[in-house]
Amino acid sequence: MVVDGPTEQVRQRSMQRDKVFVVSGPDGTVDVHHIEVQVKRTDDFQVRMVAYWAGLAGKYAEPRHRIHQTVLWPVGGGYPGSFQRDRLHLEYRSVSVPDDLDPAALLTSPLAPLALWSSRRPPDVADRVAERIAAVADNEQRLVLVDLSMLAEEDVAAQVVEALRSKGMSFALEKTEVGREIAQKNRLEERIDAMRLLLQARFGDLADLDELARRLVADDYAANMVKIVNGASLEDLERS
Repeated sequence: MVVDGPTEQVRQRSMQRDKVFVVSGPDGTVDVHHIEVQVKRTDDFQVRMVAYWAGLAGKYAEPRHRIHQTVLWPVGGGYPGSFQRDRLHLEYRSVSVPDDLDPAALLTSPLAPLALWSSRRPPDVADRVAERIAAVADNEQRLVLVDLSMLAEEDVAAQVVEALRSKGMSFALEKTEVGREIAQKNRLEERIDAMRLLLQARFGDLADLDELARRLVADDYAANMVKIVNGASLEDLERS
């Protein structure tokens, strides 16, 4: 069966490359570097890389133009960097941040937080990343590095937060969205701890002490603290 197919390709507005750098050499060559950051595999990813290359080839069509494609996989598990279908073959550089990048080299570079993803990160990685961030003079660049650090695994990001605080960098944390969320979460936990201690001092060890403390904080922290201090009964508090 022969069916007439479409002669024009439908434009996909979402097909946008993450970043492209153009580097002109003294010999007249022009290196076009396409950088793509991909968190996880998708079925269409390799075909998109072909489309990205074709778009660059159409724009940079002279013989002196050389196209280089690099894909960064922040959490690993990416494609190997080779795609073949029918007679088409595309090679691109595939970099797994946890496996391919040297954490020691990263920790001495402007992108030190990337070492937080490394499968070979040293035990003191959080302190060393915090030191690197604290040494950055430009405030905007410092905030970018803090945000990048907060994208690491939760326990590792928490270690960076503590390291930054120990270095007097709380102000930098408070200016980032993730930092504000962490600060809010910490304040909530502090209130729950205070409520738990007050309930324990008043009523002793209760079976549902933690649950009651969390509920009273969520309901109205200040008002319920006043109730306990003023002698409210356990029954009254449980009905709140």
